[in-house]
Amino acid sequence: PLVISDHADWNELTSTISATGAETVWVTHGREDALVHWCRQRGLDAEPLYLQGREEDSSE
Repeated sequence: PLVISDHADWNELTSTISATGAETVWVTHGREDALVHWCRQRGLDAEPLYLQGREEDSSE
């Protein structure tokens, strides 16, 4: 699968996904639901990927 972070420009993300020819996309960070929806609308298998033990706002 292609694992991609949604911390980038929308057009660049969608272009990258299309250019790779990936059939499965796992989305992490950002607006996962929107990108997963976009992928599924195009017939791709897409899921949000939640990383255990990672905190975005960690003060350490």
